[in-house]
Amino acid sequence: MNTQRLATLRISPLHVQQGLFASLALMITLIVVQQFNHWNQSQEVTSIQHAYSHSAPFAKASALKATDVALSLQPVEEAAAALDQAPRKQSWIF
Repeated sequence: MNTQRLATLRISPLHVQQGLFASLALMITLIVVQQFNHWNQSQEVTSIQHAYSHSAPFAKASALKATDVALSLQPVEEAAAALDQAPRKQSWIF
């Protein structure tokens, strides 16, 4: 019964062989492209890690002086006071 269907479709063994070869070539191409992309991504990650590891050495930890901390807090306090004085805009919150 199956041979009669193949005979009516006129599929020769050569057509089957060519189809299998085309499928094999497509599968090999896809695998090679996937491996190439994986290799490129791993090279990029390695180069990025290498750049970050050598770009800046670890800095020494040092404590800030009390005057430095006080000076750094002044602009924040001024900004908070300016926000309190500014009129509020109405906004919709859902």
